[in-house]
Amino acid sequence: MKSKIVFFLIFFSFLFLFLSYLPNIYEVSLVNSLPADRVMVWGEHIYTYDYNVYLSKIRQGQEGRWSVVDKYDNHPDAKGIFLQMLYLLAGKLGGVFHFTPVFTFQILRTILSVAWVMAIIFLNVYFLRQPNQYVLGIIFSLLAAGWGHHMDWWQEMDVLKRLSYVPHYTFSYISIAIASVLFFKNRYFIVLCLLVFLLFLVQPSGALLIFGSWFIYHLLKRPFPWKKTIILIVVALIPLLYIHSVTATYPWKSLVDFEKNYPLPFNLKEYILALGPIFFTGVAGLILVLWKRNSRLLPLASWVLAAAAGMTVFTFLPSQSPLRFVQTANHIPLAILSVYFLSYLVRRKGIFLTSESPGIRGGDSRVKKIPLPKIIATIIITVIIVNGLYQTVLSLKHQFAFIHQRVIATLPLVPYPPQVMYPLTDFWQAIMWLKNNTPETAVVLSQYTAGNYIPAYAGNFVYLGHGSETPHFDARSAQVNAFFSGVETADQAKQFLIQNNITYVFYGPQEKENAVNDINAYPFLKPVYRSALVTIFRFQK
Repeated sequence: MKSKIVFFLIFFSFLFLFLSYLPNIYEVSLVNSLPADRVMVWGEHIYTYDYNVYLSKIRQGQEGRWSVVDKYDNHPDAKGIFLQMLYLLAGKLGGVFHFTPVFTFQILRTILSVAWVMAIIFLNVYFLRQPNQYVLGIIFSLLAAGWGHHMDWWQEMDVLKRLSYVPHYTFSYISIAIASVLFFKNRYFIVLCLLVFLLFLVQPSGALLIFGSWFIYHLLKRPFPWKKTIILIVVALIPLLYIHSVTATYPWKSLVDFEKNYPLPFNLKEYILALGPIFFTGVAGLILVLWKRNSRLLPLASWVLAAAAGMTVFTFLPSQSPLRFVQTANHIPLAILSVYFLSYLVRRKGIFLTSESPGIRGGDSRVKKIPLPKIIATIIITVIIVNGLYQTVLSLKHQFAFIHQRVIATLPLVPYPPQVMYPLTDFWQAIMWLKNNTPETAVVLSQYTAGNYIPAYAGNFVYLGHGSETPHFDARSAQVNAFFSGVETADQAKQFLIQNNITYVFYGPQEKENAVNDINAYPFLKPVYRSALVTIFRFQK
């Protein structure tokens, strides 16, 4: 019986994981439907600009770097840092096997997604123990979904996408899951410390959640372990001080500037609706855990409470958006707590519905007792599962429709944002020319879209290319617009290129959009690559 249950759990979980990759497979199947002037950049299942940033870090690992530099800045000699190292190290490993950055990203995504599915199964088995409970817990964990289109702009809330979304998010989920078990394991405290240290360098919101969960767990459980807590604070302070140090100056201060200037919107009501029925049953389970003083499920209650505390605190602190604490897989503890609550409800025997039923062989009628809590629990379970399956179908339908529309799109030539259509063949070939004919340390000037692709696929530095990693993004955008409009004098344009270490100028459809004069007139720009739509100039200093 147990082997059948295990087989079902693994089959169902990995079937669901496979469904999250189905849009990628569908995308490849449409490659022959692309317009003749477009090229498919496969695997771009997330926001294009961020995806290219991750690829740029993977490429740095392939280049032999041991620390991360900001290629969306114009300073090739800048000192590297030790943030976002997950992608750089993946690039090093991928480079050994001669994998492209795209393939390396997908391999990393898959390995961590498989580990995350196994972690979900383990968490449910570990905390719920009984087969009938943990089977339901795993189904809830995978199918927990909201109502309608609430927060569908935040892709990791999607019932399918979140299972194999962005590798560093998945790494954070796994780390939080491990930490929730390690709260019981005193002899593995050093592992918990190491986990917190590493996670601060990968996904700080996840590390803060573990830290907050530790405090809440021990405040509720008692006695409070002051010695271990002080050690954990010291361990956390090391990466926190390092992060503060490297983000105090540019280029990495741009990350802080972006959070302050463009805070991610957070609406608690929308988030609750995006979690769906699992939120209400999970909170009921949380309250039950506290009321019953169930120490075994207390780490899960602390997980949810820590996420709520993070959202509350950072509503008033501008350094981080409270939305970052949505990226902590809160639906998992809520799913497990939901099963705990529903199991408690089913066991209640004090409330009954009564109904008349005919007697046997014409005998006297009897009063049939129907337990009301069991009926309510059955309805709730049915609603959660049916809604989850329905939202899964909708997710696939919407993703397929978006991919199909993207494949057949032809206008404009260079879109903004770029994820609504594939790059022009001319655009892509020009980037490949940069990759094959220019040094990785060269700085390229272009408009936003090309500037976002170039570090990822060609490996060059750019003057403008990503909202949060380009220092003084708005000011640079204005300077780029002024240069490509052709309204500057030759001397002004030349000084601009000199002052910003620019060696190459990428001149494509987007760069020409608002041109008053053709920059071909600048005598210090020598064409080194030409196609029908793109010219690449080398700056003759």
